[in-house]
Amino acid sequence: MKKQHLIAGLIAAGLAHGFAGAAQADPIQIGVSTNPNSYGVAEIKVDGPTADGVYTEIRNETLDYIVSARGDRPKKATGNGRFEIQVLKDSPLVSAHNAYQYVNGELGEDLRNYKLSMAYVDPWSHTIVNERVSPIEVCNDNLKIRKADERREEMLKKGMSILYQDAYKLRGYVEYPIKAAAFDKDTKWYAEIVTMPVKITCMPLERIRPREKTSTKGAPPRQGKPMPPTISKATFRIEPAQIVQDGKFLCPSQLKLHGYLEAIREFHGQSIFVGPHYLSAITKLDFQAEGSRNVTATYKMDWHQMGGLAAQPNAEPKKQKLTFHFNIANKDGKLLKSVEETVDVSCKKIKVNAPTVGDEMTVKPAN
Repeated sequence: MKKQHLIAGLIAAGLAHGFAGAAQADPIQIGVSTNPNSYGVAEIKVDGPTADGVYTEIRNETLDYIVSARGDRPKKATGNGRFEIQVLKDSPLVSAHNAYQYVNGELGEDLRNYKLSMAYVDPWSHTIVNERVSPIEVCNDNLKIRKADERREEMLKKGMSILYQDAYKLRGYVEYPIKAAAFDKDTKWYAEIVTMPVKITCMPLERIRPREKTSTKGAPPRQGKPMPPTISKATFRIEPAQIVQDGKFLCPSQLKLHGYLEAIREFHGQSIFVGPHYLSAITKLDFQAEGSRNVTATYKMDWHQMGGLAAQPNAEPKKQKLTFHFNIANKDGKLLKSVEETVDVSCKKIKVNAPTVGDEMTVKPAN
């Protein structure tokens, strides 16, 4: 059996994605992310039952990583290869079965990502060989360091995260059948050991926690009045904005949509007008405190499309019945308030002294 050790280093493809890995030589290269905010780095969540500043438990059941690997097929290989990426339990000098968890599959020339999920185990210590460190102690030690200053209170309220380097040991392993001297034999290669970081998150202890005890009787009645809605008032009206002459009739060519809303507290959201085959532009709403806002938009009438204008130039265009909505939503797009308005839009026959736009309404609320 032939064994070839690969030189540890940074793989070129991994550098662009924040990967630390092994090997520039054949037949296997492996890498892991070094970015603490990457989904490819496992996170250990450390918690405590109360706000007294003591961490007591690990919330994880598993540790999830994204591992990248690539490799080249040896020239003398006679069949398909097999590879594994192993998370080692102990020293790499122990047998090949020395692994908590592994992934396997086919290697290719291009870098591929593989999900590796293993049962939780404490990370390796940086100071004692083959010993492990407790993330619970890491979080409590950070609280002790902050005991005499205001940073302790900030940690209790907001928590903190630490990127703990060299937390777990990873080994790449590949095997190909090689034909030699009239018989086949398996040739194995190992990548040098790569270490993976882990993100240790000390959760905020001074936080609102869900009730632990429930019953079939339901929650007890609330005391006091519920908080009133943020949008206390919303109104909507429609009026003609422009009128054009067509034959012996004056017809609205454009409608003006007027929305009005009042907020009783700080509010950040958006509004929009919705009509027949029509959506207005979204208007951003930002209230730093209690206040009100007017919102407007225009709607273009199309009498020809509706079949209103007949071949006879003096025929009266057909009346249109239109329904609009003035919608108000929060910043996440959840609808909070909607006001509906339905109007009958019609044309007026020109008299001897023709009225101007404001002299006679041609838009009336529908019955």
